[in-house]
Amino acid sequence: MIWTRKTVMKPHTFETNEVWEREEEGKRIDYPIHVLMGKKTNLIGLKKDIISGIKKNLEYYKRTRTELYSGDDLEEVGECMVTGIATSETKEVANIYGARYVQTPDTGHVYVRYRPTKSAINNFYLNNITYAATYTNKETAEFRLNSIAVPWRDWMVKTYQSIHGRAPKKVLDVGSGAGHFVEACRRDGMDAHGIELSESSREFARNTWGLELDGSDFLDTTEYLDYDVVTFWGLLEHTPNPKQILAKAYDVLSKKSGMVISKLPRWDSLSSASQRVNPDTIIRHIDPMGHIMLFSDASAAELYVQSNFAPKTAWYYGMDVYETLLQVGNNLGVYDCLTQTGDLQMELQQFIDEARFSDGICLLGVPQDND
Repeated sequence: MIWTRKTVMKPHTFETNEVWEREEEGKRIDYPIHVLMGKKTNLIGLKKDIISGIKKNLEYYKRTRTELYSGDDLEEVGECMVTGIATSETKEVANIYGARYVQTPDTGHVYVRYRPTKSAINNFYLNNITYAATYTNKETAEFRLNSIAVPWRDWMVKTYQSIHGRAPKKVLDVGSGAGHFVEACRRDGMDAHGIELSESSREFARNTWGLELDGSDFLDTTEYLDYDVVTFWGLLEHTPNPKQILAKAYDVLSKKSGMVISKLPRWDSLSSASQRVNPDTIIRHIDPMGHIMLFSDASAAELYVQSNFAPKTAWYYGMDVYETLLQVGNNLGVYDCLTQTGDLQMELQQFIDEARFSDGICLLGVPQDND
């Protein structure tokens, strides 16, 4: 099985069209892909709390991740969760706080070879208040909504209209965090619902937006049917079973007008390169409790196809310049290069995104026939 990108050789632009070709056993299928690159965001404004306490955060992340990955509550992952290729055929590409990341030779998917058990992972996310607080700071809730959730919503609506000829009406956000995206959709008149396991995040959503998020496991739910859109804004990389989750999304969506969106971390990025040479000072991206896997474009597309979705649109953007300057600051012990270059970071990141060396991709797909 091989994925090939067919694109015109021309100067980088914010928007383009190309074809992703999948070939397996002599059978080829072309997937026309609409591509967007870049999303200018004031990352310094979003991350000011983290920057102000960077030393404390670094100590905390190193201690908690090292404890998890040096304990006995680990299990070996025997095969890639996307293609099923044996882990024995993979190559180790990074060691972060004791977490050994390996890469497959087929799609280039990257994942932790020995990971905490499901109960250990669930316990971390449900009970780790410090982790939850990273995403649910009340002082920046509205700023985060307008800087992150609103651009997501507007892109979703615009793309949905271009595919289905109308705006989406019913939206289900799985792994809602503090409910920013659900609130943004509701403000635009959509019937939006969210699922979130973290009790502290649900409480924040209740107190801040007046939202009641569902605390159920998405795989166990039965009440969500015939939705226009199901979104996973940074969820699949946390889970040991992304295909099961996408299969559930396939069942939830309308087969005539459905659409799935996943925001995924990319391995082939400047952030990954910066962190691989600074493995002891990581608080995002290749974080073995935040991301137990990272995607290549091929593995993201293959995950969709194996889950009965045809990829339609890819949106590349990331935090690579921010991350690289953060690592420079960690090395020097001085963070002025990071904290005083917000506008420069946004402009440079646009070039990184257009070159597709960004650490994130939003992949949008529509249901396709099982056969």
